[in-house]
Amino acid sequence: MRQRLDSRTIFVAVAAVVIALAAVIAAAGLHYYATIHELVVQADAIMPTDKAEGTAIVTVTARLVAVLVGSVLLAVAAIAALLVYRNRRERRGERYVQSIYQAIGANIDTAIFIVDIKDRVVEAVFENIQDILGVPAAAFFAVDGLSANEAYAKVAAIVHSGVPGERRTWEFQCFNGALGRNMWLRITSRPVVLGGSEKIIYSLTDVTHEHDIRQKLMDTVAAAEEANRAKSNFLSAMSHDIRTPMNAILGFSALIDRDADDPETVREYNRKIATSGQHLLGLINDVLDMSKIESGKTTLAASEFRLSETVAAVEAMMRPQTSARDQVFTVEVTGVTYEALVGDEGRLRQILMNVLSNAMKYTPEGGSIRFAIDGSLKRHGALQHLRIVVADDGIGMAPEYLATIFDSFSREESSLTNKIQGTGLGMAITKNLVDLMGGTIAVESALGRGSTFTIDLDFPPAVGDAADVDVPAPEAPVDIDEALGGRHFLVAEDNDLNAEVIAAVLGIHHGTCDVAENGREAVEMFSAAPAGTYAMIFMDVQMPVMNGHEAARAIRALDRPDGRTIPIIAMTANAFAEDKREALAAGMDAHVSKPIDVAVLAKTVAALSRPESSGA
Repeated sequence: MRQRLDSRTIFVAVAAVVIALAAVIAAAGLHYYATIHELVVQADAIMPTDKAEGTAIVTVTARLVAVLVGSVLLAVAAIAALLVYRNRRERRGERYVQSIYQAIGANIDTAIFIVDIKDRVVEAVFENIQDILGVPAAAFFAVDGLSANEAYAKVAAIVHSGVPGERRTWEFQCFNGALGRNMWLRITSRPVVLGGSEKIIYSLTDVTHEHDIRQKLMDTVAAAEEANRAKSNFLSAMSHDIRTPMNAILGFSALIDRDADDPETVREYNRKIATSGQHLLGLINDVLDMSKIESGKTTLAASEFRLSETVAAVEAMMRPQTSARDQVFTVEVTGVTYEALVGDEGRLRQILMNVLSNAMKYTPEGGSIRFAIDGSLKRHGALQHLRIVVADDGIGMAPEYLATIFDSFSREESSLTNKIQGTGLGMAITKNLVDLMGGTIAVESALGRGSTFTIDLDFPPAVGDAADVDVPAPEAPVDIDEALGGRHFLVAEDNDLNAEVIAAVLGIHHGTCDVAENGREAVEMFSAAPAGTYAMIFMDVQMPVMNGHEAARAIRALDRPDGRTIPIIAMTANAFAEDKREALAAGMDAHVSKPIDVAVLAKTVAALSRPESSGA
């Protein structure tokens, strides 16, 4: 702490000592004067030649002089000793107080100024002002009105103003040239009385961090409010999008009852119900996918896959939809060195389908869609780089919507897009999956000119693979009657309606089944049946008493050979990648998600029925 030196107390003490010494000298002088006067009077009465009396007078006079000289010397020595003692004491006190202030200043984030109100003079400044402003404490004892340091100039102007009265607070933003940054400062004044004199204590604090936190909180609140508005808009849109297929399903179901005697009409109603159901399932899957992504539970499953097969599968799914809209759909794969790659093929396929489906929906009939993969642009080390481009000549997007296209629950609202159903989650899911895979996605678009999505991903090649890519033809569909017909299945299903549906589906395709209401009953029924009774087991997962995973483990642990070999298919609404891994870890052979796609079920049954697929 820097402090002005006040020596008035020292002067008062010295004056007191001098007065005391003067009093002593005066008393001694009066005493010796009286003595000399008496001797002189006596000398007048005797003979002036009396040597004894003269000697006495001289002696008394010498003593008087000695007393006077000694008193003066004593006074001088006393004053000198007092000054030395006082100076040392003041220095010790000042050093002690200074150490206290330094300790306080070193351990707090506030600098203190003490200002005399009457003289408007800064009497003391904490040294930690250097840490706060980058300006030494000594700079505040005199005003530098020409300082280019905005922070110092504002603080100095306040502390030298000598503002009396009640407590007051200033808070302002300024640029600190000494520190080279903007900062927020808060100064508080408090009038006090110290030693009988009116003072003002100013406290200075750097509140930049508080303002940064406050701003971040405000930004967070604004973002949360914006997210809530987006979710509210999403729920409103979802309400419409869900009710639309539900209205079709319920409406056509009622029409089926009315036109039950017209098989052709019933089949047409049923086809429309199936289409609406598939759309409703897509909406549900998007919501569940986004929920898992936002909760951080989405993981990637790395396995070997062939790029050509992925491209063929995506083309097989998209071609019927684009053909139905008379759209020109072209597929190009060039420059790919490694045919077999390692990664999450399911998520890659989801990314491609999301972008391609988006292009198909927003491209009018007769338009064109280009799907291209180029593997020759760049590589990171030994990784296979894929640049995926999906370009269309559809309706395009407005510039302001491009900034939010990858936000959750975001959809562009216009007369052209409002008739197109969707959750507004497809692009958000795609962006999150691309990020999760360490890639990038970008989009260019203009209203009326179409859109181009560019995705860059890297995959490690499978060991020992380097070949050009030839896109194979899609696999031939499985004959459902052949796959399911003539077989007897054990179905573990606790929901009566679902059990009725699977039994009816198997019956239509000439298959039969026994139904167990929970996992324990399924284990007991299998244990009690002779070997070869059941061709396969369809196992639900979420069941009372014993769930599907526990039941599968129990069957695999039975002391009979077919318990270890009978195919068990998880037939469940748990449709995520980790659900499939858990089913396989429990001893099941395959996973088919609900709602059941009969073609997928038949393909799975056919695959497990092949000789090479059987085993422990």
